[in-house]
Amino acid sequence: MIETLVASAVALAAPYLGKAGEEAAKTVGKESAEVGLKLVGWLRNKLTGRAREALDDAEAKPTEDNKADLRKQLTKLLEAEPALLAELRALLPAPPGDAGGQHMKVGDNSVGVQNTGANSSISVTR
Repeated sequence: MIETLVASAVALAAPYLGKAGEEAAKTVGKESAEVGLKLVGWLRNKLTGRAREALDDAEAKPTEDNKADLRKQLTKLLEAEPALLAELRALLPAPPGDAGGQHMKVGDNSVGVQNTGANSSISVTR
């Protein structure tokens, strides 16, 4: 779970690292740029020790190796400091398929129905 979150965070932050970030912020949509830049700011403020070194390396030279090292060091930091995990999760957009937090499991010979939105209806017949 942490690895997936970290992979998403680094992928979202990568275009905004270093000099490339200045150009990316000019070319992408305002909302995307705000999320990416906010995430990079959080990383700069929260990362310490080896994780901070990995961020510095990724900003100086955003190669795949440096981004992989950043993912590894960020994962280690989040495992050591779980409070940061909630902060990072709050910065990231909701994963696809997480429509309003609705989840359902149904077993054999079961019927399940979920409904969202105003003025909608559901009919189930057997």
